[in-house]
Amino acid sequence: MNKLPEFGQSPELVESKKGQGVTIHNYWIRHSQKVNAEVFNADKTAISNSSISAGGAIRAQERGKATEAGLHGAKGYKSNSKRTQETFDALMAGYAELNSGAPIREGVRIKQELFVAAGTPEFLAEYDQKSSANKKRLLAEGVASGKYPDVEFAKLTPDQQEEITEEAEEPVVREWIDNPDSKMAASFPPRIQATKFAKLFDRHSRLAKKLNNGSEVDLFHNTHKTVTEPFLASGVLRRKSDNERITTLQQIGGSLRILDQWESTAKTDEQGNLSFLITIRGEQYGLDNEAYQKLLTEGTNHVE
Repeated sequence: MNKLPEFGQSPELVESKKGQGVTIHNYWIRHSQKVNAEVFNADKTAISNSSISAGGAIRAQERGKATEAGLHGAKGYKSNSKRTQETFDALMAGYAELNSGAPIREGVRIKQELFVAAGTPEFLAEYDQKSSANKKRLLAEGVASGKYPDVEFAKLTPDQQEEITEEAEEPVVREWIDNPDSKMAASFPPRIQATKFAKLFDRHSRLAKKLNNGSEVDLFHNTHKTVTEPFLASGVLRRKSDNERITTLQQIGGSLRILDQWESTAKTDEQGNLSFLITIRGEQYGLDNEAYQKLLTEGTNHVE
């Protein structure tokens, strides 16, 4: 007697029940706008624990509405920060509104690899000194030009704080990742962060080999600036249009801004063969397998 396929499963995929014809859409997305855009807490020992703003929640919900759901719905992953949970909740409110039939896994799992890059005390001090100096200058220039009111930073609107902070941080992140001779890169090599993230990226890509045949799911990974950028600029990506290897943040348009994201799609064909496609700001990239495997090997050998 011929075996009947399970509901939603293609007849040609019944010989093996897992890992064939699977599509996983991974969304690596930075949290939404904060109420207070300060990067660190008051004593500079950890990142700010600010929640997302009311406007940030609305924007995340609109982003969710703009996401076409996978056939079998969505699941979420987050850092230990409450604003990544809040961002996911708002995203899913919009996602569910547009895709009422798509199931959403309620439990959002915490992943250490999505935590903000801890670095070293020297790295944090240098990062804070440079970004704070930039922020002070940008605020002064904005007040002088009439762009901002003459008040302390904390009294600006969330939009104004975000604008200043994002511009203040960008050259600092690029210096860390794009300049191997910088003090920040010496105290905390971005390659270390890249290997940490690569392990998570690999697990959630190869999950396609373990899901039921014909599965199509969305995985939302809610994270922070500094977490995924070192991986993207580590040399594992090649741009599809010209095969250029990506080794700097500048090549992909800089770091993740508020609610910015990139996507990685993992697919298996009807024989279970796995392929990857990465999309950053509308540009498509493939993985350089040799460079990718080298990064994973370094991560395996890395001692925390």
